[in-house]
Amino acid sequence: MPDAHPNPLDLTHLYDLIRKAKQEPQVVMELTAALLKQAKEDADHAAESAILVAIGVSQLHLGFFDESLNLFAQAEEKSGGKKEILALVVKERLQSYINNNKYKDIGSDYLLLLKIYHSFENYSEKISALNVLAGIDYSRRKIDDAISKLNEAREIARNKEDMQSQSTISGNLASIYSSLGNFPRAIREIRSAHLNCQGDRRAVVVLQMAAIYREIGKINEALLVIDSYLEEIDNSPTVLHERFLLVNKADIIVDLHQYNDAIDIVEKRELHKSPVFKIRANALDILGKAYRGQGEIDKARLFFIESLQIFAEIGPITSQAETAINLAELELSHSSQQALHYSSLAMNLLESSKKNPKLWSRALHVSSRGYAALGEFRQAYEVGEQHRELQVRLDREAEQQRLEVAFAELEFERTQAVAEIQRTALGQARGEVAALHAHLESRVEQRTRELQAANEELSAFAWSLSHYLRTPMQLVMGHADLLVSVPEAERALHADAVVQSIGRMSDILDGLLRYAERHLKPLESRPVSVGELVGEAWTELALGDGVQLVVNPLPVVVGDPAALGLVFRNLLANAAQHSRGREGARVVVRASLEGACT
Repeated sequence: MPDAHPNPLDLTHLYDLIRKAKQEPQVVMELTAALLKQAKEDADHAAESAILVAIGVSQLHLGFFDESLNLFAQAEEKSGGKKEILALVVKERLQSYINNNKYKDIGSDYLLLLKIYHSFENYSEKISALNVLAGIDYSRRKIDDAISKLNEAREIARNKEDMQSQSTISGNLASIYSSLGNFPRAIREIRSAHLNCQGDRRAVVVLQMAAIYREIGKINEALLVIDSYLEEIDNSPTVLHERFLLVNKADIIVDLHQYNDAIDIVEKRELHKSPVFKIRANALDILGKAYRGQGEIDKARLFFIESLQIFAEIGPITSQAETAINLAELELSHSSQQALHYSSLAMNLLESSKKNPKLWSRALHVSSRGYAALGEFRQAYEVGEQHRELQVRLDREAEQQRLEVAFAELEFERTQAVAEIQRTALGQARGEVAALHAHLESRVEQRTRELQAANEELSAFAWSLSHYLRTPMQLVMGHADLLVSVPEAERALHADAVVQSIGRMSDILDGLLRYAERHLKPLESRPVSVGELVGEAWTELALGDGVQLVVNPLPVVVGDPAALGLVFRNLLANAAQHSRGREGARVVVRASLEGACT
């Protein structure tokens, strides 16, 4: 139906319509038919061009990229060379390339917009153009140029006292700093964006904030931010980014093993059938993870494959790689060849660990286990070592990031509190200053205790490392000294002893690192079949035929599967090591009536 605006063909109104198309594309598609007809009847080419842009933006956000490009081309023809309209068309076309990771297709549009963006009489469109240009600079790794353009846009927004535009700019800066690993700066920017945002923009900022929290491992904070917003809208999303929030919530609670709740969110809202392909692909991936968690492997596999196919069409590469890794992890227990196929696909997409070190680490882990299952132990060991080294570095960096972000948030709260104090009367401010100091002191004390605890754990870990490695190291040194002095006929015996001691040191390091990695994850409590756990641990150790495993009937216990698996791998590895070389060597696992496994 026709728009109710007094002059629906006014350019300012049409700019608003284009912005609305990014949140409610289907609604705008219905509005524009009558408007386009009216513009043609009035021979208003500028309005006709802007309406075609609005339709193109709607098509883009519904997932029809090629159709949007055709509409932008029509809009450019109708612009008649009018610079402001031409700048509008070029800006939105560039934005479509950015959204679909088609940076190679940008061509001369970037230089054209850089030349004519000053033609915008509407200051908010000028700010939008600077945001787009900054996005392209960032994609080309021209970080300083991107930040410079965003600061120019911020200055315009400040002069106009436009808090909403300032929020958008802060959000974009947060995304840049987050991608650079500068999470303290990212947190300050996104908190500032959240403070200033209004209306539909709030959903975008909440999405960005949740993404940053997830990146640094603060899952509960990410969930809290999303839930707070969804409660405000009564869990009834109406615009596009609010539906993305639902997808993100479902993804988070899958990571928290709340599989039924995640499935409920996706299937009741039919997010996996969304006309917006990005929502659909992510929702399908979530269903794959949730059904895998419930043990419904065939169903999970189908969802993963459909998600992978969509991501292959629309990007981004990291999402495609992550789904491929999810498939690889699913196939580990069913087809080692398929697991290696999908992990290899993910690594080919990522090209190196630099693009996404966390995904690269997961792909290495799957590949190591896949090679081990196929009996390619040398390859398994080499890839496993790469995974271990990378994961240790990631864990160390994550801990450092958490501390830096904690202090950045404290600093942001302090800055905001000081600003609030400056806006109040002096008498009222005194009480707030006292409360602020108490709050900050409490937070600092809490963070200090956390840091001390982390240091104590690090010290304990270092002591364990020294304690357990001392004996095998002394053996290595003793046998190495003897290698110099004993007759040549006896050297092989001492060399073998050195190799065995080094192997023992490697086993000790592996065990300690697995313990350290496991310690960073929350414990889960659920029924676990000890018999199955023992069998999986023995298979993973891949000890060959030298030692036979005998498993008597074992009970089902309640505990954390990963932690129990680590215990049994260590126990079985120790038992096998001390049994190896004996004729008819066996490792027997049985349970007493009291339930203690021996």
